[in-house]
Amino acid sequence: MTDAKSRYGAADVRYVAAFQPESAPARLRLALAMADTWWNPPDPERMTVLDIGCGRGLSACLLAAANPGWDVIGLDLQPVHIEEAREVARQGGIDNARFIEADLAELTEVNSPDLLPELDVVICHGVWSWVPDPVRDGIVRMLKSRLKPGGVILLGYNALPGYADTLHFQRLVDEAARSLPGDDAQRGLAAIEAIVALREQAPLYLPEPRVLEHIVNAARNAPAYMVHEWLTSFWRPAYHADVARALVPARLEYGGTARPAGSMPELQLNPEQRAALAAAPAGIARETLLDTFLARRFRTDIFIRGRRPGGRALLGPTMLALTAPADRTKIEIVTPSGTLELKPPQRDALLEALSDGPKTIAELADLPACATLNHIDIALMLVESQAAEPLWRAPRHDPADNARLARCCDSLLRHFAPEASAMRAPIGVPIAAMGSALPVGASELALCGALLSGLPPDPVVLSRHLARPQGDEDARARAETGIAQVLEGLLPTWRAMGILP
Repeated sequence: MTDAKSRYGAADVRYVAAFQPESAPARLRLALAMADTWWNPPDPERMTVLDIGCGRGLSACLLAAANPGWDVIGLDLQPVHIEEAREVARQGGIDNARFIEADLAELTEVNSPDLLPELDVVICHGVWSWVPDPVRDGIVRMLKSRLKPGGVILLGYNALPGYADTLHFQRLVDEAARSLPGDDAQRGLAAIEAIVALREQAPLYLPEPRVLEHIVNAARNAPAYMVHEWLTSFWRPAYHADVARALVPARLEYGGTARPAGSMPELQLNPEQRAALAAAPAGIARETLLDTFLARRFRTDIFIRGRRPGGRALLGPTMLALTAPADRTKIEIVTPSGTLELKPPQRDALLEALSDGPKTIAELADLPACATLNHIDIALMLVESQAAEPLWRAPRHDPADNARLARCCDSLLRHFAPEASAMRAPIGVPIAAMGSALPVGASELALCGALLSGLPPDPVVLSRHLARPQGDEDARARAETGIAQVLEGLLPTWRAMGILP
């Protein structure tokens, strides 16, 4: 076992690139506002962001590209990740992103300032559940030393009791993989398939078939993800209450969840369940009770250093923009009790208003057809249905930024497109108005990069540049048709958000 593996079980395996939309600053602000937690950084154009366990740097590079005035830092244990992340940033011209190889277990309140500046935002997605206590303790010490008062951390982790059905399964997979031949990915997949085969004998303590099928398919499609997810002795889902307690020394308080709709009793529980929740003994933590009823296997919690109420006052000024043309947009949220939809006049009024460009939630609430909707209703229905995205700043088309963003897109494509296409996973196009990125596939990112480089939104021109079919008229025609369909769906959004004129 290498020293790195004593900190992280999959330290020898290059991780898959994954963009986390929840890390968008506008989403964090909106989610906290919906929980009535105040978070409104005094200078949104000058912030310092740390991505713990940054992997190969995709999310950090997207945040840095969308916010050239920010200082974005990626931190990871694996040197191969840091090397590639630096290369992505260098080739993409992203000079405000830097990447540091570090062992979090070695961080103290004394030496953290030597490594990191004071931080406004910390992203810690997919780390907490997979590392031993010394690393968790190092994270807390670093947060106590470096996170500013009023700063926030987005913490994504496997949650209990939702993940309880896989506790025994993971133990079996981890132990079986140690005795099997091959590399980590081969051993892991063979171990998973061997354990899944046991279900034919009706064992009592394996996940239900639907969950097992998902695990197997994910392992086959993304072997590196499978290794990082399952092959570590430190794998430990956590109760929210235990995570919150661990963060107390850093003076952090729970501010809200980055996925509000999935956590609202009004949406997710029936009246009898809500009554049972209210009647439960007061000594049980509220989030523990909620997780008893909710299908919440992975939590995306936002903690803040010094929680202040009053965040709902920030909902009205929040600007929203459609993510697709109105005629392709559905405003609905699926819940255990059915699909939640707006009344047709409300839906049509919101879509018509947003089709003219981004609007604040207060402006949308003032629409006559929406008189019965409050600010939370509008934010919830539009953002949680993925019909709209909250903006960090007003859209502004700046041709001087186009070459920089085009170079960023080119670097992301060079490093991440093949595996993203194979896994059918989104990458992301950086959008200054969002302060983050809009998840798109590799082909859409290539198209946006071509437009940013100055090519016209003409399917013929773009097909020659991107597809380059040589002498094959059928292939050229198919490429032109596909590009035209993508432009029809995304061009209005890109223009509304200021990417293109």
